Amino acid sequence: MAIVDLTALRRDIASLNEQGTQGVSGSAFDLGCRAVDGVFRGGLQRGALHEIFAKESGDAGAATGFVIALALRASANLSPILWIEEDFTGNEHGFPYAPGLHYLGLDPERVVFVRCSSPHNVLKAAADSLGIRGMGAVIIAPWGHPKCLDLTASRKLLLSAQQAEVPAFLLRLGAVPGENAAVTRWLIRAATSQSPGANAPGNPVFQVQLIRNRQGNTGQWLLQWESENHVFQRIEQVFGSVVSTSSYGSSQTRKFAARPF
Repeated sequence: MAIVDLTALRRDIASLNEQGTQGVSGSAFDLGCRAVDGVFRGGLQRGALHEIFAKESGDAGAATGFVIALALRASANLSPILWIEEDFTGNEHGFPYAPGLHYLGLDPERVVFVRCSSPHNVLKAAADSLGIRGMGAVIIAPWGHPKCLDLTASRKLLLSAQQAEVPAFLLRLGAVPGENAAVTRWLIRAATSQSPGANAPGNPVFQVQLIRNRQGNTGQWLLQWESENHVFQRIEQVFGSVVSTSSYGSSQTRKFAARPF
């Protein structure tokens, strides 16, 4: 959609909040994993801009899953999560899949999806929506390196998030890190899950690099997302390689890089 109807969006958010949402106390959140939380001074800022990249194009699904996990950690149990995505992002990596959201522990009924025809409209919708009362988190997903996503635009998003104390997660697919106002920057790669037995699927596992942290140190970890209780758990490094499609692969290769979540 080219124009976001904020009146209708506020009505949708209010309807979700009537289900008994309680706000998150405090202005910070954590990952529930001591090894990672120790690098932050008092937790991750809720009212801030956090940026997440896929390490390779084939890691888009992992980066998307990690963003969802962060949004769940940052928001109250029933608070709505607004997902603003450029059309081209969905065309390249697929659209959010309800069973996949359930698998990560996110009720699809909590998510309000906004589709935009251009990156400019994505950023405008994000800046306008961050101030809506009762929002749990905002996921912002433009495609690639749009010129409109410059230092000034990222500062506007950061300021809007700070004023509303609503976390903004900038999901960067088809992009590489550059200069902006993000408080944290994460580089995510898919990792092999550990089956509990009987060929059952294991919980999602991510190779996580924190490459920018304006609140403390950086680091890298192998983290498992516990979907039932919404916490991360550090696990021992599994020896062996994880095959991932190169970010610089052919357009034919990128065409078939699907997002499972």
